[in-house]
Amino acid sequence: MPQLDDERVAAIARRHQVMPLVVAGYRRTGTVVPPALAKRHDPVAPFRLAREAIRLRALLEAEGIEPLFLKGSALAMLAYGSLDARQFGDIDLLVRPSEAAHAATLLGAAGYRLSESPVGDLEAEDLAARDLGARIARLLPLAKDIALTHRDTRHVVELHWRMTDNPHERPPRDHGGVQMVEITPGTALPTLEGEALFAYLCAHGAAHLWARLRWLGDVAALLANADDGGERLWIAAVARGQERAAASAILLAHRFLDTPLPPGFAPRRSLRLRLLVAAAAHVVTAGGGTTDLAHTRWRGWAEMGAKLLLASDLGDLRGWSTRLLFSVPAGEHVGPSRLWYVTHPLQRIPKLLKRRRLRRDRRVR
Repeated sequence: MPQLDDERVAAIARRHQVMPLVVAGYRRTGTVVPPALAKRHDPVAPFRLAREAIRLRALLEAEGIEPLFLKGSALAMLAYGSLDARQFGDIDLLVRPSEAAHAATLLGAAGYRLSESPVGDLEAEDLAARDLGARIARLLPLAKDIALTHRDTRHVVELHWRMTDNPHERPPRDHGGVQMVEITPGTALPTLEGEALFAYLCAHGAAHLWARLRWLGDVAALLANADDGGERLWIAAVARGQERAAASAILLAHRFLDTPLPPGFAPRRSLRLRLLVAAAAHVVTAGGGTTDLAHTRWRGWAEMGAKLLLASDLGDLRGWSTRLLFSVPAGEHVGPSRLWYVTHPLQRIPKLLKRRRLRRDRRVR
């Protein structure tokens, strides 16, 4: 077996966000962790984010808002049994659409700003914080989430009011899909219950073409933890309309992580599933595993294509069309008038071409 290049291992682990698992693998075999990997691994980061998640839960619940934590600390405990076994860099909060504007206002008062807000310009930051609630109210029909960054700690929160682009999505609390996960003794965070969580992780990962092995690792861990080999998780995902997403997750986890196929796993033959798996495999292995989809010129088009391959009903297609026509960067103004909804789609192509040119220029430099 050829000697692994430490720098390359570190680059792959960093790009796929699996550094804790790779470091644990070295230690489990009694091998010294390469310096290139050790210097990029921050074992304390998950604990800082867990503490912040607990603080935000208290902050929102004090105002009558019941948030769900979609991944992060809760998923680390469920999948791996330890906070520091899963790498994550943000906090994903889900609230009801009717609570999103209020939640954004509270987060703004707690120091969070649009991620594109100018750092150090306190007047601009304060103005952006006061405008957060109004901005979210205008974004509700056009998007499903927005990224916010704390001005001091640089913690990132993705505030979600929907889990998918489907405008008809029902809030999980409306049908009992919630569980409490103990993060520290006596302290817990609410997240999706097991079957709903598995279906969401599959939908999320597939929509991003499984660009990170970390997401496949989460799926593999949940399947491994299931007492029936994951059969119920697979059946439930199909029942929730996520057959293609779950099938892609299971097939790719089997291919890259040698995860056993669940008993009874028999996805319907589908050209869309084959295209989804082939595209995701290409993304996972791009540049020998070191090229991130986010840093390629076809990132947006690839993800839009993935969402179209996953669409299963008119609601999904409506969400896909809305995202295509009205996608708005976090820092861009969303007009309150009807005229904005007419003119914005007409400006999309020039803006997309401009952003693509700027990204290309940055890569050249």
